[in-house]
Amino acid sequence: MGPKKEGSSKKVMNRGAWTAEEDKILSQYIKLHGPRRWKTLSIQSGLNRCGKSCRLRWLNYLRPNIKRGNISEAEEDLILRLHKLLGNRFQFK
Repeated sequence: MGPKKEGSSKKVMNRGAWTAEEDKILSQYIKLHGPRRWKTLSIQSGLNRCGKSCRLRWLNYLRPNIKRGNISEAEEDLILRLHKLLGNRFQFK
């Protein structure tokens, strides 16, 4: 993939790290309109990002209900009990 040609009609998307301003714009837009239609969200909000990038940023970093930090002892105990019961199985038949 080379650089875009001068007469290209496609908009060049920002592929670098997210800025605090972009995070603020995305958060405010989602507060008003909700987390739906990611492709149109990126266009209507004025962000120079693709819809998938906006969705992943919201889901993995900006959602207010994301729990950050260490797990509690109760959570660790639950994990250990379930591992003892189920082992390393991924699929249950």
